Amino acid sequence: MVSVLEQPGGLCELLVVDGGSQDGTVELLKANGERVRWVSEPDQGIYDAMNKGIVMSRGRYLYFLGAGDTLRTGVLGRLAPHLPSRSIGFVYGNVFMHDKNVVWDGPWTPRKFRTRTPCQQAIFYDRRIFERHGGFELRFKAMADYAMNIRCFGDPKVRKVFVDEIIADYEGAGFSASYRDEAFYEARPGLLREHLGIEPSSKP
Repeated sequence: MVSVLEQPGGLCELLVVDGGSQDGTVELLKANGERVRWVSEPDQGIYDAMNKGIVMSRGRYLYFLGAGDTLRTGVLGRLAPHLPSRSIGFVYGNVFMHDKNVVWDGPWTPRKFRTRTPCQQAIFYDRRIFERHGGFELRFKAMADYAMNIRCFGDPKVRKVFVDEIIADYEGAGFSASYRDEAFYEARPGLLREHLGIEPSSKP
């Protein structure tokens, strides 16, 4: 949260969707006053919380940051000139993954989706993407962003813009690292065929 509040003024609004924590999170949110809009209530998991944030938001571009992740200093100001003003934009860069000690993962191609996806913390979604494709699918507990990214790259109406910046530092080792999303992996071959026109493969 601090890394967002330290970005140049006027470039973003900060929303926090908390799942009803009892660890002092609510008190911290209250202490930030009007700088943060927030809700704290039970939810159905990560993507239910993200869908709530989409509904609450007012901005043109939406960005999702995990509790242990941090934006790079001044990155929103550097990204702003790259955001399409008219076409529907999917704007993404890189993240530094602390758990793997790597920068992830450069410009994307459809073939990469056979084995991986851009990191959620590297992406700025035009809100009209969610009007076209709906919210994140709750049947995918850990990989709904992967499914959404496949749809975005297969949609000719969505302009894909890569910016060679490290957007955020990704803490890693979270829920998606410990939970195997079997529903997604079962659906992935069909998603690749339907949206990208490619066959699944073990090779990128």
